[in-house]
Amino acid sequence: GGVIMLKVLRTALYERVSTDEQALKGFSIETQIANLEEHCKDKGLKIVGHYTDEGISGSKPPLKRPALNRLIEDVKAGKIDLIIFTKLDRWFRSVKEYFKVQEILEENKVEWKAIHENYDTTTANGQMAITMFLAIAQNERDRTSERIKVVFAHKKKNKEVCFNRIPVGYKKVLDENGIRRLVKDEKT
Repeated sequence: GGVIMLKVLRTALYERVSTDEQALKGFSIETQIANLEEHCKDKGLKIVGHYTDEGISGSKPPLKRPALNRLIEDVKAGKIDLIIFTKLDRWFRSVKEYFKVQEILEENKVEWKAIHENYDTTTANGQMAITMFLAIAQNERDRTSERIKVVFAHKKKNKEVCFNRIPVGYKKVLDENGIRRLVKDEKT
């Protein structure tokens, strides 16, 4: 009998977290990295690199995401067989941007997999599920971003402190209700 050579898939790990997500819910890069590395170990995949976009929205075009940009260049250079990420919304939250990159992947025969979700790009139904998911993720992202803008506008209006950036010439004080507010610092 002939010897069957199993090809070890050269795998790129893509991690992303947006600024909002960093501030709101711990979609931490560390957790994504740990999950992806463990997956590679279990499946015998060869890690060729981590591509990490930190503080970057999933709706941003690939060129505006440094790590994704580098990943696409490596795909075109023939260095990658498979791209994995934890969930599809780490990869994209925009239908249009997804399809732009998907075309490049298909031209270079590169597959992708979301390790915590089950998608199938080989069937019409699978493709439709992905498109629907992305449309929903895109809508969710737009609504979240609207909500966050409203929260910050409200805090600003009430001179409440957002995060820890204090403008020069101001200091933080607690008012009678225990809410942190900015007041002019007479010294500066």
